[in-house]
Amino acid sequence: MEDKLEAIADIFEKHFNHYGFNKTSVDDVAKELKISKKTIYKHFNSKEKIFYFIVNRIATQYCISMKNKLNSTSSVQTQFDAIIKQVFETTRKWIKEGNDAFEFKYKYEISSLAFQDAYSELFKELLLKGVNTKEFNVQNIDLTISFIKGIISEGMKIIHLNPSQKIEIDVINSINKLLK
Repeated sequence: MEDKLEAIADIFEKHFNHYGFNKTSVDDVAKELKISKKTIYKHFNSKEKIFYFIVNRIATQYCISMKNKLNSTSSVQTQFDAIIKQVFETTRKWIKEGNDAFEFKYKYEISSLAFQDAYSELFKELLLKGVNTKEFNVQNIDLTISFIKGIISEGMKIIHLNPSQKIEIDVINSINKLLK
């Protein structure tokens, strides 16, 4: 089953990259995979869900890579800062590659959610580590993660409008205040 999901996602990713989200056809992907549209919809009930799956898969890989890099960093605060910088660097790069404004906005919203979901576990791990080492003074981990995701999301909206704006420093400072 997982292989089928991956195969469907791989072909959709190829089509999204070549034709864009709006012009990618489920019929075309089904033909290329030699399966029915019904089979695709059995696994994913919409193109949006497929796009989310693809972006979440990419975000998860970024997250794993980032986690491996963080192991060499000393303080939990430094690790948090590095993640936030990486998220904004990746988002800014993705924005520069964007094309059609409507399609970009639509893809941006799905991508933002996929990245946030992928990074939530890492944020939780770091928050718990920071509380245990007394670097952070956090009472409710889940609520704090929600606040962090909200702060990052608002920062991403700002760079969506103006990619050259270096908002990540303000985002990091806001999150640091929240964690102390």
